[in-house]
Amino acid sequence: MAQQKARRALAYMTDRVRDRSFAGQVAVYVASLALLFLFWEVASLVILKVKGVEYLPTPIKAVTEMHRLGPLLFRNFWTSAWRLVLAILIAFFTGYPLGLLIGHERWLDRLISPMIYIVYPIPQVAFILLLFLVFGIGNPVKVAIVALALFFQLLVSARGAAKQIDPEHVTSVLSAGASRFQVYWHVVIPETLPSILTSLRVSVGLGMAFLYIAEISGSVSPGRGGLGAFIKASSFNMTQQAAGIMAMALLGLLLYVIIDVIERVACRWRYTARRSS
Repeated sequence: MAQQKARRALAYMTDRVRDRSFAGQVAVYVASLALLFLFWEVASLVILKVKGVEYLPTPIKAVTEMHRLGPLLFRNFWTSAWRLVLAILIAFFTGYPLGLLIGHERWLDRLISPMIYIVYPIPQVAFILLLFLVFGIGNPVKVAIVALALFFQLLVSARGAAKQIDPEHVTSVLSAGASRFQVYWHVVIPETLPSILTSLRVSVGLGMAFLYIAEISGSVSPGRGGLGAFIKASSFNMTQQAAGIMAMALLGLLLYVIIDVIERVACRWRYTARRSS
């Protein structure tokens, strides 16, 4: 009787925690942002005290500048956002399936892995000149630079995740009469998707860095050149530059949140509370 009451209490607490999960997550983001702004404010005041010049504007000034530059900043934000999202989609839907095939199929692993070992350590920035020659300096090359960097990141992660799958899981599905496609759909993808989404989350920062490089390498017009071009064009206005950097950080945060939502939907079993029978 006491055990049943304890189980009911645990189930009730689990439901309450689940109901408050979204509000709690929002509260964590707000607290983290407030702490970051506090550190930023302190760093700005210290630099001003030491150097006598406001090299690092305060968060309030940066936010105010973002509001003042609203339409202009939004156009650049949108330009960078669709470039980055398109590059992520290209890298994900090419690197992830190929990585699964290489990691799961032994003959393919033996054939292609040596190529990965040779190409992957090469800094992707080394290919920028070639990409500029092939695609020009427009949007295609900017998307290609980011997609190339993320492709190898996701390819290697997917290959490693596929190689870590327990062979017994595959054997049990095959013994039940599953086809090769069903093995991938019911075993390989569910087993590897959480780690790939984690790798994708980590890759957002890498993608942002390559997007910045791509955008400052072409047009530096602050109009529709993207956040990278906007930041470069604001080199002599530190407050405006800080507003551009904050907008880029906001883009990264937005992508992190989207990936978290996708993970909660696609990997529901990781967030489902298990109740004792």
